[in-house]
Amino acid sequence: MYITYETVPNYWSEKNVMPRKTIPNDLPKPDFMPAKLVRISDMKVVSGSQVNEGYCALSYSWNQSGDILYDEIAGKYKRIDKGKHRIFRSDYHYEYVKFEGIIQQICQQFNIKYIWYDQLCINQDNKKEKQREIRKMHRLYENAYCTVALVPDFSRERTLHTSEQQYIKRLWTLEEAIMSKKLLYVGRNRYEYGDGFANSIPCTSTNKHQ
Repeated sequence: MYITYETVPNYWSEKNVMPRKTIPNDLPKPDFMPAKLVRISDMKVVSGSQVNEGYCALSYSWNQSGDILYDEIAGKYKRIDKGKHRIFRSDYHYEYVKFEGIIQQICQQFNIKYIWYDQLCINQDNKKEKQREIRKMHRLYENAYCTVALVPDFSRERTLHTSEQQYIKRLWTLEEAIMSKKLLYVGRNRYEYGDGFANSIPCTSTNKHQ
């Protein structure tokens, strides 16, 4: 599955246009830090011990990040990203990017400097590392300043409560959302931001790409 993200300078509330609500600067560093984090400025994986501020986490479904194919030889599923995700810069301009490009764009727009997500922060070919990081998953999300919940079908035309049904059908994403202190739901051209799983403020962008 390849997704589309629309960038616009302002977002609509139900009553008026309002500026984008972004993550504060200089997030306090929590007592627990992940072993690895993605530095958004260059999308490089860095050691969490070298980061002196707080971080955010990403919650999403792997099938949103490209083609998921079953490798019969290895006996497991693998992701192939052909760079078909789309970022709309304006009504007449868009570019194709890989999944990491979508994440970088979203984080830059919401002022996120460091983010944790499994595809880059866990060596998927190292079984011991995967098991070790899975055991720490609750701490990863509990200590993140905010969790970005990627819900691609959330848009002007579809409310969060409708779109979210697909998101929370997956046990992992539901658990990640419940463990998070703050949630930033990001859709195609709309976002909701609030404290905890049940409290969000609906906001919508002005773009109307179909």
